[in-house]
Amino acid sequence: MARSPGSGVALSDFLREAGPGSSMRVYRDKEVIYSPEQLADAIFYIKKGMVKLTTTDERRRKRAVLAVLTKGAIFGEGCLLRIRAAHRMSTAISVGSSTITRVDEAVFCDRLEREPVLAVLFIRYLISQGVLCKMDLADHRLNSGAGDRRLARILVVYSSRVAQASTSGFSTLPFSQTTLAELVGTTRSRVNVLMNEFRKQGYVRYNGDLEIHTERLMAFLQG
Repeated sequence: MARSPGSGVALSDFLREAGPGSSMRVYRDKEVIYSPEQLADAIFYIKKGMVKLTTTDERRRKRAVLAVLTKGAIFGEGCLLRIRAAHRMSTAISVGSSTITRVDEAVFCDRLEREPVLAVLFIRYLISQGVLCKMDLADHRLNSGAGDRRLARILVVYSSRVAQASTSGFSTLPFSQTTLAELVGTTRSRVNVLMNEFRKQGYVRYNGDLEIHTERLMAFLQG
């Protein structure tokens, strides 16, 4: 018998394993999962690893990172709008090795209709993603000048999703400066300047990998 949404059931309980109409695959680092040339006919669930969603302005030759998703995230949900012959609106790329479950759009829609618990959890997930998108848009509008506060906020936000904690107060964040520049919406050289300033202030450090001190960055953001 299905448990209620408040009794510990997670969306991952429904999507973790491949079943009818779904498949599981391991993607290599930088391997494209889907691109705008492909039809939107399935949603995807990250069982392990990370996925970067990007969009490109071919005319201006610019690329922006929309999000970096981690274990437990869903992407490609735009296919559920059921727009005939709709194509993807972004490119999904594996960051490192990622294990991804693919669920056919028709199969997932059928499950939403038959399984109310799944439907409620999926709605909650979409609402939470919408809130995060609005917060990111507001941050981009308010802090797109110098970029230091936007970069600090991105480091703090992703530290709670991606970073591996340590006892030193610093956490390892597996992001390159190129990825950070695409998230901030600036150049890699500008991010390099900002990160050097953050390093002098003790907000970040480099020990082979990027390490961030979330509490100090939070204090910086709070003024």
